[in-house]
Amino acid sequence: MVPDSPAPGTNVIVLAPSLSDEKRTACLDLLEAGPVGRLDVLHVTYSGAPADLVDQWRDHHGELPGRMGIVVVGDQPGQHPGGDSVPENVFVTTANPNDITGLGMRLNNYLNDHDEDSRLVVCFDSMTEMLQFAELQPVFKFLHMFAGQLREADAVAHFHIDPGAHDTQTISRLKPLFDDSVDLTG
Repeated sequence: MVPDSPAPGTNVIVLAPSLSDEKRTACLDLLEAGPVGRLDVLHVTYSGAPADLVDQWRDHHGELPGRMGIVVVGDQPGQHPGGDSVPENVFVTTANPNDITGLGMRLNNYLNDHDEDSRLVVCFDSMTEMLQFAELQPVFKFLHMFAGQLREADAVAHFHIDPGAHDTQTISRLKPLFDDSVDLTG
């Protein structure tokens, strides 16, 4: 079950199959942490096209948030920054999936521009794909630091992982980084 509205400063791990509708719906529901015009939405994606993410947001919430950023990790076809279907006020950038430090720098730059009068909400999709490019220890360190930054910014953040793609030790190692968990596998 998805928490109605996690408290500010809460990082949630979402356990769900990678391609499930429940995962996408949970993501959009968790991003609903206040009035749309006062939201600052950051979406980190390894597989979503920016135009699709913008369309999904509009379909679910009606209007775009006050500020929206999309970090595309990797270079998949159709994921060009900007593009015809992405409004000019949606910030889109790319990161190399093999460079956790570079990803951290892009996220840090976005967070540095966050206006404290808006509610920061973050969707990190997905830790499963991140672990395809990096070992568990550097991923753990990255997530520990990023979750701490989000907590300090009073963000509501959720991090997706497909438990069917990992052994129980990996899930057990990552779970303590988060304040709450949502299991959509049952």
